[in-house]
Amino acid sequence: MSQEQKNISAPAGQATPHPTQAPTGNNIPPTSHPSRQTTPSHTPQQPAKPTKPKLKTIDGNTLMNMEFEPLQFTAEKILPHGLFILAGSPKIGKSWLALDLCRAVATGGKLWDFNAVQGDVLYFALEDRYRRIQDRLKKIKADGTNGETVNLSRLHTSLTAAGLQTGLLDEVNDFLSFYPQTNLIIIDTFEHIRNGGSNEKTLYSCDYKDMNILREITNKHKVTLLLIHHTRKMFDPDPLNTISGSTGLSGATDGLFVLEKVKRTGNAAKITIANRDTEGFCFDLRFDPDTCRWNFIGNHTEEEDTEDMLAILIDDFLQGEWSGTATELCAELKKLSDSFTLAPNTISKNLKAASGLFKNEFNIAVSFGRVSNKRGIILKRVAEDDTAASGTTTNDTAAENTTATIAADTPNLQPSNTGNHADNTSNPNGAQLEITTQ
Repeated sequence: MSQEQKNISAPAGQATPHPTQAPTGNNIPPTSHPSRQTTPSHTPQQPAKPTKPKLKTIDGNTLMNMEFEPLQFTAEKILPHGLFILAGSPKIGKSWLALDLCRAVATGGKLWDFNAVQGDVLYFALEDRYRRIQDRLKKIKADGTNGETVNLSRLHTSLTAAGLQTGLLDEVNDFLSFYPQTNLIIIDTFEHIRNGGSNEKTLYSCDYKDMNILREITNKHKVTLLLIHHTRKMFDPDPLNTISGSTGLSGATDGLFVLEKVKRTGNAAKITIANRDTEGFCFDLRFDPDTCRWNFIGNHTEEEDTEDMLAILIDDFLQGEWSGTATELCAELKKLSDSFTLAPNTISKNLKAASGLFKNEFNIAVSFGRVSNKRGIILKRVAEDDTAASGTTTNDTAAENTTATIAADTPNLQPSNTGNHADNTSNPNGAQLEITTQ
């Protein structure tokens, strides 16, 4: 390097670069070969080709072109193949109905007006003995009437069953392998096969898991599996809500049958049927003590639902005798059930219309009069003998008997001189009472 090069100084404020230091920043000299510069590549990347989803689906057109076997029934219209529950309060007569259904299917007979499809039947009678089953079959005349012989060889009864977690499915599958024409399996009662082996933390999860285990039977075999179960004591206008347990039970079934009596000690009842694949039904039934069979009466109406609900609530509410206004009665019944919504004027009309039901099924006399100088309702329990006797008297005699009873036993009735449909009868104190007897 020459002395002149050594003496070249950098401009003020800039450091003189070291001869061996590579120029950086603004000190980079321009290149003398522009053609040798490389330009970065900006070619876009192609998106990855989507893979077929693991989830198996079918499109709507394919679904609409598929052909399926028609729905198969065990009892036409009301009981198809699948998983079902028959629920009712204890000792109401569920087992009698279940045994009658077994008879109909095993013999190819009828349940009420509905034909049963004949096939083998497996009946788990887990609360009975063979002697009792025999007595009941004789009682419902499953062995024939008027001396004829009925073949019950297709009805198979077992008094024991393994639990859901301990081999029930193996027992059932083994039976179905030997009797492939089985059309109906009844487990009476469902609670006997639930051995609590589930680790689920909630009642809903436990119920749903148990039902899914049982559904393996109906998914594999063309059969109806009917579980006999209980209802809760709490009143509900929707019978399906009374089934004991969580909605995991009812939600996992193909249908529900709920049997409920109008009066616990009476013979009148209704059965509500709600199925996934058929229309719903609600029938009036009556238990025949002589044959121990539930006889079909007819279709149940909404008006009868209102009467039944009112009768059940008043039967729970009334201890001996009660008198008051329609508004006061509505308030009392509302305390028993939040679902009670009848208005005061409506409850009076319904009481008049259902007075025969109250008298015949509940032994409750319904009458109307003046209570605390207001139009009121008088409810009183009467003995069965009195009810039976009143049913054989004329209307005038019944009215006189009711009037005398109320005059003697209801001190808060007030005098009245009006009423086209009333009997003006003097009480011992000389006051006139307005009494209308229904």
